Amino acid sequence: MNLQDCIDDLATLVAFDTTSHRSNRSLIDWAANRLEALGFRVMVQKAPGEDKANLFASIGPQDQGGLMLSAHSDVVPVAGQQWQSDPFKLHQVDDRLYGRGSADMKGFIACMLQAAPSFASAQLKAPVHLALSYNEETNMGGMKQLAAALREGSHPPRACVIGEPTSMQVVVANKGAAIYRFKVRGFEVHSSLRDQGVSAVEAAAQIIVRSQAIQERMRQDLRHDGFDFPFSSIHVGRIAGGTAHNITAKDCEFMLEIRALPGRAAAPFIAELKQWCEQTLLPSMRSIAAVSDVDIEEITDSPSLDEQGNARLAKAMMPLCACHSPGRVSFGTEGGILQNAGIPTIICGPGQISVAHQADEFVEIKQLKLCLDYLEQLKVQLERDPNCFF
Repeated sequence: MNLQDCIDDLATLVAFDTTSHRSNRSLIDWAANRLEALGFRVMVQKAPGEDKANLFASIGPQDQGGLMLSAHSDVVPVAGQQWQSDPFKLHQVDDRLYGRGSADMKGFIACMLQAAPSFASAQLKAPVHLALSYNEETNMGGMKQLAAALREGSHPPRACVIGEPTSMQVVVANKGAAIYRFKVRGFEVHSSLRDQGVSAVEAAAQIIVRSQAIQERMRQDLRHDGFDFPFSSIHVGRIAGGTAHNITAKDCEFMLEIRALPGRAAAPFIAELKQWCEQTLLPSMRSIAAVSDVDIEEITDSPSLDEQGNARLAKAMMPLCACHSPGRVSFGTEGGILQNAGIPTIICGPGQISVAHQADEFVEIKQLKLCLDYLEQLKVQLERDPNCFF
């Protein structure tokens, strides 16, 4: 596996603007053609209702499940960020390669593609599957669609490695990632007549205060010291509403995020907020204006990855990447979706999550080298005795 060729592939991948609101088809078609030329069995799974697709490519025996390597193809926007170079043109400074998605997670895709010829020429005793998904950064719809198809297949993968940036250390658990949009409808009047109006901004503020009371209770609930923040979390990251300082706000919208520990789910917390709105907040609002309302829309609710289901896989993988102790992370991944589909999953990939989604995102060249070495050892193990993974 050639490191410079891997860097060149990363440059090509970064140049595909696969920001989540755009199509990823150019990248998917490019990768599909390349893998087909190597003899991979390729499936391009089209997204319903949008110009996007998943890619699932397999090499090796067809009568068993094998090992899946997975990455998402989409990236987050660069709008409003101050980059020192073109985010869609790979830029090298010393050991760092800068570009949108370089760490999250096109660096791993580049390594996968660089390893593909080696997998194709190997005497594999179990198949290798390479998967690329769409919309991981928004609603995880791509992996939900792909996991459903794999679950119904005759020989679904028996294990998976997702190459999210973990500095090439094995991660066995991550929190869930649930996002909800709250739309609050009030009734606008001149602020001098505020007792005749309902401020959607103030109502939204009450909901947010209520959510923070839930956060305090979360601190008394399940605790897992393997995570940096050892509790489930609830957080409001964006809010917008109102039209002027002297008008009670007619509308207000905010985004609420819940990161639930393994063993917990977001739905009960949302149900509690919804019940409080219906029983306490809305009657007060509607006593002034009957049009008042609170609408709660689920954007995504991706399950946590629970380490109870992947201990054997993690134990076999750790020696291949010089990992001495498995980690747990608070960021969301597609791992829980695959685990719920019956596919044990771990997280291990090049780069640091701390630079993901940031201006001047980068991956270190030495991280790509470590990943290529890991994939080479993985290939050797799949030639010798793949049963240690399953």
